[in-house]
Amino acid sequence: MTIRTAVIGAGLMGRSHIESLAGVPRVEVVAVADPHEPGLQAAVADFKVPAGYPDASTMLEKEKPDYVVVASPALYHAEHSIAAFESGAHVLCEKPLCMSTAEAEAIIAAAKRTGRLFTMGLQFRQLRTFQALKEFIGSGKLGQVYHTRVWAGHIMAYPWGRFFHRREYSLGGVVASTTVHLLDLAMWIIGAPEPLTVSASTFRRIDKMPDPPVHFEGEVGEVTVEDFGHAHVRFVDGSSMSVEGNWLTHPRSRPGGFEINGVLGVVTSAENTFEIELEDHDKIVPFDLDVEHDPTTHGDRTVTQHEVFVDAIQGKGEPIVRFREALAVQRIVSGFYQSADKGAEVRV
Repeated sequence: MTIRTAVIGAGLMGRSHIESLAGVPRVEVVAVADPHEPGLQAAVADFKVPAGYPDASTMLEKEKPDYVVVASPALYHAEHSIAAFESGAHVLCEKPLCMSTAEAEAIIAAAKRTGRLFTMGLQFRQLRTFQALKEFIGSGKLGQVYHTRVWAGHIMAYPWGRFFHRREYSLGGVVASTTVHLLDLAMWIIGAPEPLTVSASTFRRIDKMPDPPVHFEGEVGEVTVEDFGHAHVRFVDGSSMSVEGNWLTHPRSRPGGFEINGVLGVVTSAENTFEIELEDHDKIVPFDLDVEHDPTTHGDRTVTQHEVFVDAIQGKGEPIVRFREALAVQRIVSGFYQSADKGAEVRV
């Protein structure tokens, strides 16, 4: 059975999803919605989408899709996700999930109330290497996890698009839009502990640079988000996490990664792989985790993400993102900006 699919948002992320959905034979993209007429018409023409709508509610009412991808700005994620659930669709929502923890709870409540499935656009979970690492951590072979480090960003580049640099539409900058990928991955791998407090600070460098590298559809004067941020997170179980994001980092071998510290050793990521070092008294013993070769490329991850969710829609598995996991990450991200605004630690 073909899954009738619609995409809300015809910008950078919406176009990426439409292109990826073309690689999923069980899916037919029947419509796209976006109030930005030039972007809407371009998406319809470029990808030969049968119908384009200037507003999501009309599209949902007329097309009645089985599956909706929410790729609008974060400001509208809750509104569009809830409307899609109530129209009878299953929903994949892009990151960040929404603008606040209260909105996240409303999205989850709508999914439960309507009996529809939910997932998010978080592609690292699709890689077998990280799935194997999650199983390894869960087995207890690293011992109790007591601290995790997460860092991610870009090398001297803001992301493309009309909204990433505007806080009123995007919740925040590098942490909400980029670091969240590695934050979610690390949280998923270590079992999504319940966050308790967040203490964060932010900095905006781009408007202080004499010749900033502008790579977005706007002017430096429009930027209202951070391009650097750091936070310390405490969890209910007594463990902790440091989170750092930087869109304007200098060239380096690992602009993004994570480190998981356990009582019995440490895991350090490198690109799409990782190294495990266990401790035997005063010796460091490298541990090779047997992982099946994964042919998935960066571009394939989004296709795989849709395939996994379509499987779940057709009763052949479960969504890879759980409500509890999505809510824990949202509590951290929302708490990050609340703490930075207050200049003090906040409970989340």
